[in-house]
Amino acid sequence: MRIRRFAVAAALLIAVTGSAATTATVASAAKPSAAPGSAKPSSKPVKPPKPAKVAFAANGVVAGVDTAAGTVTVTTKAGTKGVKATTVTITVPAGARIVLNGAGKKLADLVAGYRITVTGTRVGTAYTAKHISATRTRTAPAPTTSAPAPTTSAPAPATPAPAPDDTTSPVPDDTATPEPSATA
Repeated sequence: MRIRRFAVAAALLIAVTGSAATTATVASAAKPSAAPGSAKPSSKPVKPPKPAKVAFAANGVVAGVDTAAGTVTVTTKAGTKGVKATTVTITVPAGARIVLNGAGKKLADLVAGYRITVTGTRVGTAYTAKHISATRTRTAPAPTTSAPAPTTSAPAPATPAPAPDDTTSPVPDDTATPEPSATA
């Protein structure tokens, strides 16, 4: 049973490859090959291939916003290849989604200094945004000029006690002290 299946499969394989080979030889015989140097100019101009549309992502800080031109300039710290650690100008179309601190906003609401994440497409060197997510950077509160708070540590002594010194203390000698007498 297995041998019969194998024989049928082999016969079909030979038949298919044999007919494909004869079709290829007939097709090549029908087209005469052009001699070198006698190539006929084609009537259609050759178009250069279109640049591929590639997805990109960029994380960084907004360097500037041009609402008239519809662009945002980003100084990137991280992102996809070609975007990382550069300054990139990204076109923001009207349909791009812009989120600022979790709320939908417009391009005019973005300000230089905001942290930003942009995703979109790149064609050649032109970057186009699809989604922008930005957050305001936190500013440190200004120090207050009120009276200083009392400390909880013990107060230091007003005048420190002098340290004992050998040069200022008198040296006892045996002649200066009288001895008690034994008479009573």
